[in-house]
Amino acid sequence: MTRGFNKEFEHSDALMQAALNEFVEKGYDKASLNHILKTANMSKGSFYYHFNNKEDLYLNLIDMLIQKKQLFLAKVMNPSDYSKDIFSIFKTQIRIGMQFANEYPDINRFANSFIKEKGTPIYEKALTRHNFQDNDQMNKLIEASYNKGEIRQTLPLEFVQSLIGFLFTNIVDVADMSKPDHYESSLNHLIDFLKNGLTDQ
Repeated sequence: MTRGFNKEFEHSDALMQAALNEFVEKGYDKASLNHILKTANMSKGSFYYHFNNKEDLYLNLIDMLIQKKQLFLAKVMNPSDYSKDIFSIFKTQIRIGMQFANEYPDINRFANSFIKEKGTPIYEKALTRHNFQDNDQMNKLIEASYNKGEIRQTLPLEFVQSLIGFLFTNIVDVADMSKPDHYESSLNHLIDFLKNGLTDQ
């Protein structure tokens, strides 16, 4: 049986919206599953057919929102964008990511609320499912760039992949996601740092 949001079911969209709003407004711990189900007009029996509990719903919601962003990225990016150097690709992805945030403000609000969960068990569980260090697409992109000589060969590939993944995963520690301009500029500063380091030489 396919569980979670991977399969369309009655009240799926309503459940997603109700859960998104509840988690944004109250945070994970204080969010009420009963209130979510009432708002979505969904029975407990139907809910537990698709999800194990509130945690399962939260993690599946993150899965679905990330998938929506990936589909948006694939749709908006031109194939020619991937022929550029990796630093230009990253900046294009950042620009499109900000476009996604503007077009889907509810999802952006959820992303901001998720960052506030940092340090909690649910945040750590979510990161075990989704982080840039274990992102196959990101690692393949870095490997292709490494093989083209865009990244200096004196650094081991695995180190570069781990370092870039770590920096992207933890950019929220130095960038304010609630301020889109600051977040975007911080991401672009990170790309410039990866490309040029800390010196002007």
